[in-house]
Amino acid sequence: MEIERIDSYTDPRFPQEVLNQHGAFLADGHPWAFRVISDKGAAVSAPAGFTPEELAEAVDYFRFYAEHITDFYDEAGTLLLSLPPAERWEVDIDALQPSQFSVDEDKCAAVDGFLHAAADLVIPVTELADGTLCTLDGHTRLYTAWRKGIRQAMVFRAADQDTGERIADFAAEARNRGVFHIRDMALLSHEEQEEKWIGWCRAYFAQKAAQ
Repeated sequence: MEIERIDSYTDPRFPQEVLNQHGAFLADGHPWAFRVISDKGAAVSAPAGFTPEELAEAVDYFRFYAEHITDFYDEAGTLLLSLPPAERWEVDIDALQPSQFSVDEDKCAAVDGFLHAAADLVIPVTELADGTLCTLDGHTRLYTAWRKGIRQAMVFRAADQDTGERIADFAAEARNRGVFHIRDMALLSHEEQEEKWIGWCRAYFAQKAAQ
């Protein structure tokens, strides 16, 4: 299948909850919705008659962004697919080194409603050369949770993420800008985030491609 992720928060083909969770996808042009219902489970809404192979392919694509979700149900609660769980543990949010230096205020507003405790923050991490745990994703959720007074998160070591030179470079850039903790990241408008963070990422990858 040809699968693409929907990053917009306004798309009439998907429930708002799914859009806020970034669980909306198109597979061969048909909507597939993954609605996270627990720290390891998601309900799947998909076109009728999908095959086990199509489900496995869509789940694999979804789990690139949410590796900790391992149990998948239909909307009636019937288990469709179960994978080995990711080992996770609780850490202080202050102990995590960000690998980006700012967050988007629109995205913070979108995730605010479903963040209530550490169990709502399951974050992929890797270990930097100095032993610090570095976040690979989830910066928006972590920053929003910190502002709400949540001080712990659940983390797991990502198996399929690029955790090499790129993440070390991103973490180094964050530190160069004085970002050593989640709370140090700048809160930017959507337009500023596109210009400053997304623009920096594009320049980084362009430079790497030219080498």
